[in-house]
Amino acid sequence: MSKVFSRCGMRCDLCLIYRPNVEKEDRREAICAVFSKVWPDRAFDPATIICDGCLSDKTDAILQDPECSARACVLEKGIEHCGHCDCYPCHKFPAEPPKEYIFQKVEVEKQWTWEDEKLMEAYTCRKNMDEFRQGR
Repeated sequence: MSKVFSRCGMRCDLCLIYRPNVEKEDRREAICAVFSKVWPDRAFDPATIICDGCLSDKTDAILQDPECSARACVLEKGIEHCGHCDCYPCHKFPAEPPKEYIFQKVEVEKQWTWEDEKLMEAYTCRKNMDEFRQGR
């Protein structure tokens, strides 16, 4: 599968809850364990978590975050994803991440294994969009 970017820059082709990946090899239990480290106040059920991808044109598509503000912005502008936007980086993808984000990431990474890091590769939107823009 070639690179498939979500509207905000996630890599659907690497995402372990993206329906085509689940159908090929179900590894949702592994990613839910990592998600629980990142968001300890949320519950993740490997049996039910799934995403059709925000590029899906299905009317009943299941999305990881149906209220995603980046998705709404991209659809409003009529572009495929944030990497195509003339305003990138913007308030959704600032040039520098906020201090709170850095502190949270450092605390979470203290609990991570190398495998956790690899599993989270799909969700590094900023990194994915920066690489996309460099390559276009």
